[in-house]
Amino acid sequence: MRKLALLAILAACGGDDTASPDSPTGNHPDPMVIAGGGITGGAIDGVVNLYAIDDATRMPIQGAMVRVGTIEGTTDATGLFVADGVVGKQDVVVTAAGYRSEYWIGANGANMTFDLHAANPTVAQATLSGSITGFDQITVPTGHAKVGLVGYSQDDLAPDAANNLTTPNSGNVCIVTTANTGCNFQIVTRAGKVTLIGMVFDYDTKGTQTTADDTQTLISYASRTGITVSDGVAQTGQDLTVIPMAMTSTVAVDFGTPPSGLTQLLGLVGIEMADGSGVIQLPVISNTVSSAPVPSLASFSGATYRLSAIAQTTATPPNQAITLHRHLSTTSLAAGEWTPPPANVTVDRTSASWTNVTGALIHGVEYDSGSTGILSITSFDGTATATIPDLVSIPSGSLTVKVQALAGSGLDLTDLEIDRDREKLTAVGVANVALN
Repeated sequence: MRKLALLAILAACGGDDTASPDSPTGNHPDPMVIAGGGITGGAIDGVVNLYAIDDATRMPIQGAMVRVGTIEGTTDATGLFVADGVVGKQDVVVTAAGYRSEYWIGANGANMTFDLHAANPTVAQATLSGSITGFDQITVPTGHAKVGLVGYSQDDLAPDAANNLTTPNSGNVCIVTTANTGCNFQIVTRAGKVTLIGMVFDYDTKGTQTTADDTQTLISYASRTGITVSDGVAQTGQDLTVIPMAMTSTVAVDFGTPPSGLTQLLGLVGIEMADGSGVIQLPVISNTVSSAPVPSLASFSGATYRLSAIAQTTATPPNQAITLHRHLSTTSLAAGEWTPPPANVTVDRTSASWTNVTGALIHGVEYDSGSTGILSITSFDGTATATIPDLVSIPSGSLTVKVQALAGSGLDLTDLEIDRDREKLTAVGVANVALN
């Protein structure tokens, strides 16, 4: 009898080697890395599994400082930090040396991945050189100049710095005033798959020394596809083939009714390449130019059009509203519904506040010092104010602060995967503030 009682006590205390512990209550999903960053795993009820990864390489970041609510720690060799004993939405901060800090307000997912951007990204790049075939045979009227401009396709997944590389000494621009002269160019591009796009213009100075009365008329496009660029490996012979004007289409943009006060309009017509080389951006439409020729979709196998419509103020830096429409096959393009910039914006080095934009899904704030990213704040729960966390140091000197409202459709902020859901974001309003 006493033996049976003793066995019962041992079993209750876990003395039986075959007994398993009770499962934890709440929500305890297995940790997982979310592609491109994001939130998933169900509502927070007991645990947050947080990964920090590098935006460019997607590799784990070890030693990142993390705060989930009031729980602090650092990520391990796999980029993981686990916060136990947390319930409900949380304010989360992640910082790491050499990276822009991230602060999420009201995030509610048991699995989170922070895709940290390098504060000063090192851009893999190389120089390509070649010529625009047939440029020397294109004629312009006497007294005019012939101008060739060469650019490269942009990559949605690349940082802004990679899509905006500058070629030294304007080597990607040819200005020719004599007959039978060609256009030999050099251009610095990002690494990866790239399409080169050239534009040839008839440039008329009107015979004056001032540029105010100058005009330029597009003569033709030229392109080269199928280029793979490796970091630091120069390539010669990257000649562009002229696209005949018969292979162009006239596109027109309907800007609709932009937000009040945003009077400067620009429509960037992009060509989305099916070969993985990204998007060719063509700045062709404005307040004064309602339509323009662009390469027809038949010029590139499987291509579609993209419209980035921009409305902005005349201030420096300007407030902006941007709408984005992908995978278009028509030449009649429309900006559609705009998302205005947040109003009543107040920012300094310790806090930011604004009035939320009706219909926007997410609001955020970005602090930058020149080209250096300092801090990105994202409000998931409608909170319209943010206090800079003490884990983040905001430097002295001039800063640019962007307060943004993002809109889209089909987004679930508790099940968000940036790589998967990127195309669901269709509009943004940006209030730009300069701090000195």
